[in-house]
Amino acid sequence: MDINSIETDGSLIKSAFMLFDKMSEIQKNLPVAYAVFRVIMNPEGDGAVDAKYLYANDRYCQGVGYEKDKLLNQHLTDTYSDNCEELLYFTYRAAYFGEEKHHTIYSYSLGHWVEFTIAPTNIDGCCIVVSTFIDDSHLERELLRRNSTTDDAIVRIARMISSEGVFEDIMNNMLRELSLIIHSDRLYIMITDDVTMDARFEWCTEGAESYIDRLQSLSFEKYFINWRHYLNDDEVIQIDDAATLKESEPAVYDALMKGGVERFVCAPFYDNKHKLLGFLCTINYVANEKIDTIKLIRTISHFIGFRIRNHTLLQLLDYRGSHDELTGLKNRRVFGESLKVTSRLKDHFGIFYVDLNFFKHANDNYGHMVGNEVLKETARRLSAASDYEVYRLGGDEFAILVDDDISEEEYKDILRSLDEAFQKPVLETDEYTINIGISAGFAMAPVDGTNPNELRKIADMRMYENKRRIHEELMKNSN
Repeated sequence: MDINSIETDGSLIKSAFMLFDKMSEIQKNLPVAYAVFRVIMNPEGDGAVDAKYLYANDRYCQGVGYEKDKLLNQHLTDTYSDNCEELLYFTYRAAYFGEEKHHTIYSYSLGHWVEFTIAPTNIDGCCIVVSTFIDDSHLERELLRRNSTTDDAIVRIARMISSEGVFEDIMNNMLRELSLIIHSDRLYIMITDDVTMDARFEWCTEGAESYIDRLQSLSFEKYFINWRHYLNDDEVIQIDDAATLKESEPAVYDALMKGGVERFVCAPFYDNKHKLLGFLCTINYVANEKIDTIKLIRTISHFIGFRIRNHTLLQLLDYRGSHDELTGLKNRRVFGESLKVTSRLKDHFGIFYVDLNFFKHANDNYGHMVGNEVLKETARRLSAASDYEVYRLGGDEFAILVDDDISEEEYKDILRSLDEAFQKPVLETDEYTINIGISAGFAMAPVDGTNPNELRKIADMRMYENKRRIHEELMKNSN
């Protein structure tokens, strides 16, 4: 769709709504604010002078203080009257160059900090903006006051957390910078799911022993269930002498002693529903009259929580867009893209198409729940029977991409291996035994051709030839 050929925004608005209609209901309800913009180019055609709203969900409208019907067709400069220059640059790069950007600003017009992820869409000249509105008033005031060493440190580290780049590198660099300010033995970012607690990131001073391997899969109930009892007025856990825990928390005390922990501060961070995500922890820090360590740790933990939450949501969106939710295998779209890339890079490659025999019978007789278990077990067996990536194309159809130069006989070995994987019942309980067979066919490049679409047709044809042969043999034996 060429944006320059459209005189009004009508088609674009329709496309924007269609874009989000295609998202699953789960994705629509993700706790993020998002909007779709049409970028308005400058006369030179090398940048943006503004951007117009084509779509915005309720969370976004609440964040910018507009009713949904009134926001449509408004401009970006209407809602962000300040700090627009960088935002417009990023929307332009996303819409016309396919670049994704992460950015944080303080909007005086809105009165709070806003985190943005600006990404391209499948609508030419448009981009999607995912926003988090940081409206903790005490956090805003502290970040805006830049008249102290502590506040300067907060601003510097907050910028690091909000910067673009590899998530893991950003977190590690942030801990290193924080260590230069508070001079602790070790720093950790701990993550929890309310069942276990894991050290995701660690910084150690020179000569200090790393404990990150020991701080994995810790029992949340055993070590952290009472953490709220130790929150002080600053909403952080501050233990100046670990020996005070010897009687009240013996398991925690023993763990601290083994780790050489004499004193520590842990600041919790949360998701948008105030569910605990984890802690920022400093071990054996050195008190400094110029730095308010408690304030620094507490404030930075807010930014860590926002960044981890957004990173997790983006990972989830990316995963759901590329994987089959039931089996965990990569999906049809990724198979098609991977096949195209492989065909460009390699002369020798191939594909298998695999279809289940008797799956409909099992699904109809035992129900969809059992049918789902059959599909999940099928995915496990196919993956175990081949050294190559397995994809679920949909229903009971699967594919395997061979991105290697192997002989025809090795392709036949894979066929035999796939067949052997289903010689035993796929599900077996006291109530039922389910046997599932497979029909498979392969196509090789360059023997069968080099065009990916032709190879798919050949593999599909051979798969159905095998399916027909199996059916005929069954009919013959039944007679």
